[in-house]
Amino acid sequence: MDSVSSMSREKKKNQLKRQIVPPRAPEPEEDGQEVVRKAHRRVVRKRLIILLVLLLMAGGAGLIFWQYDRYHQFSSYQVSWEHSLADESQEGALSSEGNFCGYVDFADGVLKYTKDGASYIDNQGDTIWVQSYEMNTPIVSVNGEYAVVADRQGTSVYICNTDGCQGQAAALLPILQVSVSAHGVVAALQEDSSASYIYFYRSDGSNLDLYIKSVLSGDGYPVDLSLSPAGTQVITSYMYLEQGMLKNRIVFYNFGLGKDDARRVVGGFQPQDLADAMAGRVRFLDESHAVIFTDKGLQFFSTRVETSPESVSQVLFDENVRSIAWSETYVGVVTDNAQGEDPYRLRIYQADGTPVFDRSFNFQYTGFDIDGDLVLLYNDTSCCVYNMAGTEKFNGTFDFPVSKVSEGRFPSTLLVMGAQSIKEIKLQ
Repeated sequence: MDSVSSMSREKKKNQLKRQIVPPRAPEPEEDGQEVVRKAHRRVVRKRLIILLVLLLMAGGAGLIFWQYDRYHQFSSYQVSWEHSLADESQEGALSSEGNFCGYVDFADGVLKYTKDGASYIDNQGDTIWVQSYEMNTPIVSVNGEYAVVADRQGTSVYICNTDGCQGQAAALLPILQVSVSAHGVVAALQEDSSASYIYFYRSDGSNLDLYIKSVLSGDGYPVDLSLSPAGTQVITSYMYLEQGMLKNRIVFYNFGLGKDDARRVVGGFQPQDLADAMAGRVRFLDESHAVIFTDKGLQFFSTRVETSPESVSQVLFDENVRSIAWSETYVGVVTDNAQGEDPYRLRIYQADGTPVFDRSFNFQYTGFDIDGDLVLLYNDTSCCVYNMAGTEKFNGTFDFPVSKVSEGRFPSTLLVMGAQSIKEIKLQ
């Protein structure tokens, strides 16, 4: 009886519980498209997380590489390869050259020139071509993939590109200076007893129907000239006398836009604050930037408006200017150092005159070049290399003779040229 009563009470409890707490409604089945969308969101979220991790890893690796490239210093080197430059293929360019042998950066390698010939050597040490000639004092101008070799105080002109000699020209008067454009147009500064002339030649050596005449008694004596990469603009430096004082004038010519002036003059400047200074070197760095080098400083010009070149920046030096260098992007100057123990000071600027770095150094150099993002100081047995952060990347001595040092094919490599060989070294 008790058991029946207990079961009855339990049954009533369950009924009462069901009345108070309604049963849970069954969950509706998920729609198939919603299932797909959720799965897609999970995949996308996972991929984004992976991508974010990879980006963080790449950014960290890039930062490490940037720090390494900017601040790491090398103390030794290993020769990667060496090629002789005295083989039979260069006999015409090397025979009876005496002790004279010059190198200039050219295309992706160097142009070697002597009194008897020139040769183009790429950055793997391979001689691409050899051109023989006879010159007493060869001078060279390079612009991109074109180079011109001329005989100073002579009349021979050889116009070359990376494929070899494209043309020869014979000047009417003794040559003082030459300049070449990136398309092979050549300007040759020549003179006689009463006037100077700038004659122009095509890349095949034929004469262009253009010339600039300057009378020495009026316009002055031409010191230097430079063609723009396109070959339509020319910058020149003239020295002249005024009331017994030697002065300097910078003249811009434009043969594309300056037709209103028979002489094609589009601008003339006297270096500011440099009345008694001489602009011994003038250069177009690219189509829109030019610079003049004087014994007192630098002056930067913009030719973005081709009909109206303007001076955009000037840098004056109290110290004696010892050496200059330039590339398409940078300008460098070495002066005496008036402060500190180091004897020299190195200053690097961008093409518009913006300072890049300024530091003192103690290295007895004979060569000074800018190649890519490297500043190279060297002598016949050693080399000192800076990057554009002003970090001394390498300072070491070689066990072989050195004529020139250039940037190598790969990071931390250098090309080292001698009179009879070229080497690639890996900095360590």
